[in-house]
Amino acid sequence: MKSIGLQIIETYKKHLDIGLNIGSEGNISIRDNQKVYITPSGIDIKDLKEKHISILDLDGIKNNKIKPSSEVDLHLMLYKNRNEIRSVVHCHSEWASILSCQRKDILQFHYMVAEFGGRDIKCAEYATFGTKKLAKNVLKAIKKRKGCLMANHGQICVGKNLEEASHLSIALEKLSKQYFFCLLSKNLKMLSDNEMKEVLKSFSNYKLKH
Repeated sequence: MKSIGLQIIETYKKHLDIGLNIGSEGNISIRDNQKVYITPSGIDIKDLKEKHISILDLDGIKNNKIKPSSEVDLHLMLYKNRNEIRSVVHCHSEWASILSCQRKDILQFHYMVAEFGGRDIKCAEYATFGTKKLAKNVLKAIKKRKGCLMANHGQICVGKNLEEASHLSIALEKLSKQYFFCLLSKNLKMLSDNEMKEVLKSFSNYKLKH
């Protein structure tokens, strides 16, 4: 089995390859019991090695000498408030960032919005990057959800493992692009509340069976 550090690096570089980030954008973490492994501050993704991964406890006390991502407070706040979360993926992906700059929630235009846990995907209120205020805004927007947009910034997704959080970050980018063009068309037909209720029920039953 691959080490936690290698899992993070491989996923981070995959996101670079498919265009979810460039340079040192974005950050990824995994929670392992009381430890959090997170990408470092200011290192270009293509140069990242396992020795660069920062390791902290849930209170933010470093277990090694590597400076963590500037969004470390955001990651830690999610882990401390949502015990089911085991991985956090934050991206500056293009289409999600465009919608975030419009400060738009993604409404129930497509049934796959339900994959994120509800009838919509919210956009967290703006706050300066790397601040506790931003962390609090995201925590509010992502309540009962697995992802949200971050105003004038990008997107963030969470999961029971890194695979799920990464998958959702790719899915959110796809939905963001689709929603942007649907809004441009001025002929967008939203799903009804009852239709989304059925989808959410189906998703719940599917997860129970699998």
